[in-house]
Amino acid sequence: MTNRYATGLFTLMMFTALLTACWDRTEMNELALVSMMGVDSDPESDKITVYYQIKNPLSGTSAKGTPGGEQAPVYTYEISGSSFGEIKSTIYKMLPRKLFMAHCKVLLVSQRAAKQNMRDIVNFIEMQPNGRSSVPMLIVDGSISQVMRTLTPLERVPSDTINSRLDLLIRNSLLVGKQIKVSDVIERMEKSDTIVLPLITGMTEAPSSNSGERSADIDANQNNFIIRGGAVFRDYRMAGKLNDTQLVWYHLLNGDRGRHVRQFQVEGKQVSVELRLVRIKREVFWKSDQPVVRIRMDLELSTAYTIESVPKSRNEVERLENRLNQIIADESLAFYQMIRERGWDLLSIKDLLRKQTPNHPDIDQAAKNAQIEIRANTRLLRTGSMSQPYGGTG
Repeated sequence: MTNRYATGLFTLMMFTALLTACWDRTEMNELALVSMMGVDSDPESDKITVYYQIKNPLSGTSAKGTPGGEQAPVYTYEISGSSFGEIKSTIYKMLPRKLFMAHCKVLLVSQRAAKQNMRDIVNFIEMQPNGRSSVPMLIVDGSISQVMRTLTPLERVPSDTINSRLDLLIRNSLLVGKQIKVSDVIERMEKSDTIVLPLITGMTEAPSSNSGERSADIDANQNNFIIRGGAVFRDYRMAGKLNDTQLVWYHLLNGDRGRHVRQFQVEGKQVSVELRLVRIKREVFWKSDQPVVRIRMDLELSTAYTIESVPKSRNEVERLENRLNQIIADESLAFYQMIRERGWDLLSIKDLLRKQTPNHPDIDQAAKNAQIEIRANTRLLRTGSMSQPYGGTG
């Protein structure tokens, strides 16, 4: 009995030691929590610059009453080197805490770095021990240094602002798609897809270095940035841009379900129409040994936001639907012709033909020669409640 008791006590003590031992524990006040990261590359000097935007734990209510007054919610560290490995080794010349990437929410890449090669950038993100490839990637159209040093209104942390804007744009517009994360970029580039990432651009003035002065500025268009346009990528390199109008057709033709209000001219009148894709169908058939890709879009329409011209009868509704069917089909086809001339397979025509005709001897040539037919079928579900704005006749 004594031996059994001693053996049990020894085992319990061993387990207790294992449970209480935390040899590699790091306190929170020893970590530099990265909220946003930026990457730039100078082709002339071959220098890489990485920006780490670190959350300031002393900002907000806890910092009030301190000798320095209100502090910035984040601090941006800029580190340059000839390689990402060198940057990782030298960052602690400036940073007094251990870099912690698991809280990073956004990756920004300068336009000139994107035009060179983004393979090294995404590999650097993937290799981080606590990095995240599930963060959205945006391309900076302008000075990335200026963007990384801009404090935004409403949301104190810029990465929260960007994430919130992206979520709202995905739901309420056709300007941003869902597949914009680093992991999406890697997967689609490895499949030789052509993709589009959001562009983030410009402040109207140089940002103030005084955070208190910035927060007291009532004009939200000052010292701010905007998500506008898209960067086209092929084989890990930026190949060109799309404007906002082109992005609408790109996202519609790829089956994105956001809502978007556009103004069309119908029978000499301007009509503001909200578009929402209900379903999209793609089919392939052959005509005179040439592939024909037919794309059919079913869309729901609403004129609830228009005050210019509201249909007042069933005949007017049908005329509006028929005219919009033609306009949407024509503009979508014009968009396809534009990207085809530039060699951008943004509608994944090659992938579609590969799935439909896996034994075709030359899929690339078939995709280039493919004839595209686009049809739109619109249905007006809601109309505005007034045909005239408020106003009396006197």
